[in-house]
Amino acid sequence: MAPPRRHRPPPPLVCSPRASLDAANTPAIDGVLKQLKACSRRLQAALGCHRTELQVLERLYYKGKNQHRTALFWQRVAEMRKLGGRVDEMHMDDVVESLRLAFWGAPPARTAKLLKGPWTHYPDVRALLFVTERIAACCTLLDRAQERLLRAYESFTLMIQTGAFLQLMLVLAAIASRLSILLTEVRAALEIAWSASYRALQTLYPASAAKVKKLVKSDTAVSLPATAPSRRDSKPQPAANHDPGPGDVQDEDLGSALVRRPPAQDILASEENVGVFDADANAYAVANLHPEVEEEPLQSDLTTYSLLDELAQPIGTGTPLIFLISVSHS
Repeated sequence: MAPPRRHRPPPPLVCSPRASLDAANTPAIDGVLKQLKACSRRLQAALGCHRTELQVLERLYYKGKNQHRTALFWQRVAEMRKLGGRVDEMHMDDVVESLRLAFWGAPPARTAKLLKGPWTHYPDVRALLFVTERIAACCTLLDRAQERLLRAYESFTLMIQTGAFLQLMLVLAAIASRLSILLTEVRAALEIAWSASYRALQTLYPASAAKVKKLVKSDTAVSLPATAPSRRDSKPQPAANHDPGPGDVQDEDLGSALVRRPPAQDILASEENVGVFDADANAYAVANLHPEVEEEPLQSDLTTYSLLDELAQPIGTGTPLIFLISVSHS
């Protein structure tokens, strides 16, 4: 017995010729088709990577189900797998692409040569309403999946701190993070696709567009610092006493409890310490080991003549070394 369908099938496509449309609405439809084409490519790339991540997750679920089925974190893994499968079953890339191709008539009449030319038809109101409803339903599912992925990531990071099954926890946390990034990209593309389909609905069927509920857009903006401090002018800041809330999750344990100095400043500080140490050592040697260096200069005496002085002079201009030795012995 086949499982029940989660989504209702699309209505039969009924297209009208382009000649029956007012020429003033043609530029609006051209802009809609450009947006749908760009969104279709973005969805194909993002959902393709999403399917790859689900295949890796499915393999991990198959290998660890018997061992970890009673663990609490494994419930998060099962939930990730379930919601990921539901997102994949919707095939939103095919839905958006089918709406774009509907402007070239029914599927039997489409050819590769026809698709390279301008659009020749436009779909009926049922096809446009179906696509807008599917996009809105998929966005709701994506919001729920994002929430569950965040909870799963929190659970995996807590397990990492215990050290149990460390490799598995790292892989699961990476998959949860990757899926969240991909779903964010999918939702951004779907928002553009919904606005394009709604614009087509307003252009072709204004009366039906007034009954469509507006899509609730997600707030995915991340606050970043306005300017980044330069490395030369940056100074080590003391660690702030911040108690993380239930929704604050660190991406990586960087040892925030320790006050660490940037590597560049460590190098500069070590060089300054070495320079100070060398200067102190030289001053001590001059002051204590050779006090006569500062009090009396060296006398230019024959007895203080050495081999280095002989080598420093040009050849044939200095006093013979044998004569100096005989004078010093006498």
